[in-house]
Amino acid sequence: MAFVEKVSGPFRSRRAFVEMLRTDEPNHEHESTRWSNFDLQPTSPEQRTWRWYHLPLFWGGLAFGTSGWNVASSLIAVGLTWRHALASCFIGSFIAAFAVVGLARPAAKYHIGYPVFLRSVMGMYGSYFFVVLRLMTGVCWFGIQTYSGGNLIATCLLCMFGKSWRDFSNTLPLSASVTSKQLLCFFIAWIIQVPLFFVHPTKIQWFFTVKGFLMPICTFALFGWCVSQGAGFSHVDSHKLVTSSAQLPLGWSIMAGINTILGSLASLVVSQPDLARYAHKPSDAGWSQGLAMFTCKVLVFFLGLASTASIQSAWGKAYWNVWDLLDAILDHHWNAGARCAIFLVSLMFYFSAVGTNIGTNTIAFGADLTGLIPRYMTIRRGQVLCAVLGVAIVPWKILASAQNFVSFLGAVPIFFAPLSAIMIVDYCYARRGNLHVPSLYVGEPGALYWFTFATNWRGIFAWCCGAVMGLPGMVGVFAPGLVSLAAKNMYRLGWLLTFTTAAVVYATCVTFFPVQVYPERYKNESRTFEHMAKNDGYFPGEEPANIINAAAIPDIEKDMEQDEKKSTDRVGVTTA
Repeated sequence: MAFVEKVSGPFRSRRAFVEMLRTDEPNHEHESTRWSNFDLQPTSPEQRTWRWYHLPLFWGGLAFGTSGWNVASSLIAVGLTWRHALASCFIGSFIAAFAVVGLARPAAKYHIGYPVFLRSVMGMYGSYFFVVLRLMTGVCWFGIQTYSGGNLIATCLLCMFGKSWRDFSNTLPLSASVTSKQLLCFFIAWIIQVPLFFVHPTKIQWFFTVKGFLMPICTFALFGWCVSQGAGFSHVDSHKLVTSSAQLPLGWSIMAGINTILGSLASLVVSQPDLARYAHKPSDAGWSQGLAMFTCKVLVFFLGLASTASIQSAWGKAYWNVWDLLDAILDHHWNAGARCAIFLVSLMFYFSAVGTNIGTNTIAFGADLTGLIPRYMTIRRGQVLCAVLGVAIVPWKILASAQNFVSFLGAVPIFFAPLSAIMIVDYCYARRGNLHVPSLYVGEPGALYWFTFATNWRGIFAWCCGAVMGLPGMVGVFAPGLVSLAAKNMYRLGWLLTFTTAAVVYATCVTFFPVQVYPERYKNESRTFEHMAKNDGYFPGEEPANIINAAAIPDIEKDMEQDEKKSTDRVGVTTA
């Protein structure tokens, strides 16, 4: 009877239903507000469960997966030699490693995620645009990774059922860019992931640890087979084996490759706070993860390039998608041993895609949606909604060709690179690493991070200056005749140009128009680098537990005035 009452209760009235949707914790221990709930509050010590090896293994598992392999091989498909592609990867990954560490540090020091940290940079309302921007990107990447997983599930089923699966009838037109069995496998891959969306980020690190250990074994095994069974390295330098869609000078070709590498990492770099906030110690989100990301990215890039070139030399075709490569191996070696090996490799790459989806897409989407409507959304709820929306973007259209894939990746840095630059410059230069955590949850005029109409005009202006540098060239990717060669070359600079422009503009703005670092009451406090981090962003006497409570983030100045007024009133009464 109690169970029936619990289930039917929320549907008896509109008020009861709304109360059910609210994200307040049981017994209203922590009540959600316009600016916070228990997923947005600073990570408590018991929730800091990511140890020193978790983030390096996270990046290692990410690199040794479908995205790392596919990006590498796609550069051969569009005309780069392996040396030029490897040089692009080396430079791009090296730059990205510094950005990863730079954006992880504020979260590891103050234990806050991307939506909350962004309030200190762009303002309480100004941050919303950039939260929505990343939210939309997360949905797109979720669909792409799930499609990748679906193709790998299809390969697993081919290994299991053989001819009967190969003869699976297709009822979809060619223009759909997907077959009936691919669509079926897409939804199988989608369904398998769902249970993991209900695991909170504080408890999901075990999945990335297992993935980080197993994926290198799987990737090296595939690489070894391709080199031994293909043409090896003897024809890697053959320019006859690659077909370029456009002839570019060497310098611009390498710059385009760097932009592609940074594009593949741009949304992951800016999402660092959502994972680094759970680090057990700030050093656990430090240089070790940057080194792991750089090393693994370059290594997997080489493995993918060498494998694709080796097989291309022997079979005459570049299989830039890992699932296409696995299917081709089965076509050339249809026997029990090959089917068993390819089944295991496909299954491992599928779980790699699942891990990528969770660590870089659904958690970020859930955090973003929680930042927008904290009264009704949590990270878990956001992950489920991301899964639903990820189907609607038809990811098989995005992955229809290697050139389209590279174009898609190249567009990402134009928006995220300037944002990353502003976040780093604001933290390291404008504020010298000092954040006042309680003020991050105060959304009213006069508050520390309210700026001008709840928006930091300096950040918005710098972001626009950075992003506009790449917009004409991005238009030229899809309509080449509309823009000049100079605009196209600026676009090939991509991440580097937009990042540098935004960083210089923002640094100039905060030099001549400084931001307020502390509330007025504490304006004379020390501003040495990360002075506030010593106490997790609180001044002596402030209570961390009060941040989440509905009325617990008072305007300090108003409280002082009220206290003074009460004291005056008491004196007046006594005198009378």
